[in-house]
Amino acid sequence: MIARHYQTGGWVEIVLEADRIASVDPIDGPTEVKDADYWVAPAFWDLQINGRLGISFSDPTLTVDQVAAIVRAQASLGTARLCPTLITAPKPDMLHGVRTIAEACDRFPDVARMVVGIHLEGPSISAVDGYRGAHPLGAVRGPDWDEFVEVREASGGRIAIITLAPERPGAIEFIERAVTEGVLIALGHTSADGPTIRAAVEAGARLSTHLGNGIASPISRHPNPIWDQASEDSLTASLIADGHHLGPSILKALVRAKTAERILLVSDASPLAGLPPGRYGNWEVDSSGKIVVAGTPYLAGSNQGIEVGIDHLIRWAGLTVAQAIDAATRHPARLLGFEEPNLEAGQPGNLIRFRMQSGKEGLRFVFGATWVDGRNHEK
Repeated sequence: MIARHYQTGGWVEIVLEADRIASVDPIDGPTEVKDADYWVAPAFWDLQINGRLGISFSDPTLTVDQVAAIVRAQASLGTARLCPTLITAPKPDMLHGVRTIAEACDRFPDVARMVVGIHLEGPSISAVDGYRGAHPLGAVRGPDWDEFVEVREASGGRIAIITLAPERPGAIEFIERAVTEGVLIALGHTSADGPTIRAAVEAGARLSTHLGNGIASPISRHPNPIWDQASEDSLTASLIADGHHLGPSILKALVRAKTAERILLVSDASPLAGLPPGRYGNWEVDSSGKIVVAGTPYLAGSNQGIEVGIDHLIRWAGLTVAQAIDAATRHPARLLGFEEPNLEAGQPGNLIRFRMQSGKEGLRFVFGATWVDGRNHEK
């Protein structure tokens, strides 16, 4: 592959052998940057994917083949590594979900390579309307260490992230214990005040889940859980930059508050992602692609991929191409304790190819193709 390096803009030739990058060599090429030029970067890491094409990781009837289908579908969207995400559900459903994901990883080597851990978004979140978002009220409950151990064992030790509300009784103690077990604790769907957020950070929480969302509509101007987390330098913030969850000014403000090094992009892909507009049981996809709890304004995941967020970080938040891509590659990998992906010989053959094209609002990120462990996937 010959393309411009996403960090330097210089031309490179990349050779893949089997599932690895064999070589990355600088080459001569045209100095003038053109819309038709190909660029290359590491493929995305997505730490929050709830499902796709009508299938949810939280479905009590989830099958191994469905898990494999959802995971593999991410490759054509630019994602090479991901965390299947289960939302708040009764314990039997959570156990079924993590067991099924674990079985898919055990059965299919390609799925195992792509799944870097499981994200439990709940069940210990706020029960208050708005803060709870689309999570079912009847399944919301407090933190329970014995339940976590049971779920972790069912997952084959794959629980990597837990999103919780630190104001729940026992949450701070749970955070301290989970962190010692190597679990990344994220704060989300929370109405916590500043001192409680600070206590959670001191206990070891390091991430804010989809900051700016999972929040009630009427809140105090200040203080509130958004600003208390945005101003907390020890928290990285995941952002859903799909254009529905955060408008341009909010995205720009949150990026400025956190800085480019303390943000990461997630798709928060809904089980309805990839489906046409219409009502699907209790959920609805409107004509703009926004997914909501039917009959309410509450967002229920996204219908857009990481590539849309990259484009919005560049155009709306003023980040460079490299900074925006790092938010979907280096930052999530680092937060989970993995080696940061880069374009070097010996690295996994996980690449995206894209173009930067001129538009009325500036350069547009136009995603093209993905290589996952050396295998090409066209969108």
